[in-house]
Amino acid sequence: MGLRDALATPGPPERTHVPPDLPKGWEPGVRWSNSTDSGTITTDATTTEPDAAVWRELVADWGLDPETMEIVDGSIELIGWDSPVKATTTGEKIRLKRYRARLRRRTGAEDTADVAELCKRAERRKPPRSVVDVDAAGRALVVALSDWQVGKGEGDGTAGTVDRIIASVGALTNRLRELKRLKRPVGVVYLVGLGDIVEQCTGHYPSQEFTTDLNRREQMRVARRLILRYVDAVVDAGYPLVLTGVAGNHGENRRDGKAFTDPTDNDDLAVLEQVAEVLAANPDRYASVSTFLPSTLSMALDVCGVPVGFTHGHVARGGSHPVSKIENWWTGQVMGMQPVADARILVTGHYHHLIVSESTGRTHFQCPAMDPGSQWWTQSTGQSSPPGVLTFVVDSAAARGWCDMELL
Repeated sequence: MGLRDALATPGPPERTHVPPDLPKGWEPGVRWSNSTDSGTITTDATTTEPDAAVWRELVADWGLDPETMEIVDGSIELIGWDSPVKATTTGEKIRLKRYRARLRRRTGAEDTADVAELCKRAERRKPPRSVVDVDAAGRALVVALSDWQVGKGEGDGTAGTVDRIIASVGALTNRLRELKRLKRPVGVVYLVGLGDIVEQCTGHYPSQEFTTDLNRREQMRVARRLILRYVDAVVDAGYPLVLTGVAGNHGENRRDGKAFTDPTDNDDLAVLEQVAEVLAANPDRYASVSTFLPSTLSMALDVCGVPVGFTHGHVARGGSHPVSKIENWWTGQVMGMQPVADARILVTGHYHHLIVSESTGRTHFQCPAMDPGSQWWTQSTGQSSPPGVLTFVVDSAAARGWCDMELL
């Protein structure tokens, strides 16, 4: 999709949820659990009841060792039905049966390790394997721009925030060179805003309007220029770029402390849209940049074949810890078949510190912030966290769908 087409697209493409084929319970085969050392075996349709010898053959046929596996006495079940006899016209039927039985490991048949042989293997000295070049076309570097809160006057203020962001731009170009030097290059960069790019001026906490050091217009101007600095660095390095992002709570237009317009009327999306208009005015230089803006508070993108979800994090409610809040929210999205339902990786902001959680079997990245911190929060809880920009490589060939994580 070109830049102009992306800007003209009103929202993300429709996603069709295709449920997986579910087994009905009596398919021929073996199910085995190493955690319980037990399982089941189901025969194909037959007219005779299998005896002990037949069960041994069936176990071996499915790749298990009949010397270490046995059928549990009294566990055999059967299902039967009448089936027409093939090649007849008289309506003759034959009764077929399918048998299922529980499997278990034989007593005393536990696998034992040859300790001496294992020790010999551990002591062997082998030269390291040479590094194998990876396919850059199948790898993307995700750069998460989260919680800048440009205009926040606490700590070292906006000046400190700008210095940190400029330093991270230089670190990004170094990271791209490093990945190439390590023969782990990427083919595309995703620059993703995770929300709260600007601080706004009032309506988020009581002392906000007394601590900001830039007004709203100034905040958005500084944010635009910093995002454009990232874009220029990636373009100058010769990489295609996807510029996108989601809306956070600090970008909301609020009245009396509450958002009073629709979810997309948000400064986090506005600054990305404004940068996209700047890029569109110079198509020769920015031909390799595409921009996408979602119409909802969360989105999922196909990144090199891996579904990756993004949301700010303020949408999560129930739970006492950021991880539990996001997991509860994500579970609801899955049940409701929302955009991030099929995401293998979820990236969030809002909570200002780094978390990497795999407790759901999928990966949740919670991003650190680049703001100057919160004196109120630290005084209230004693907590603080170092700033940083989360980056990681999405690679469908990687076991987790991602690798090469680095904080800039």
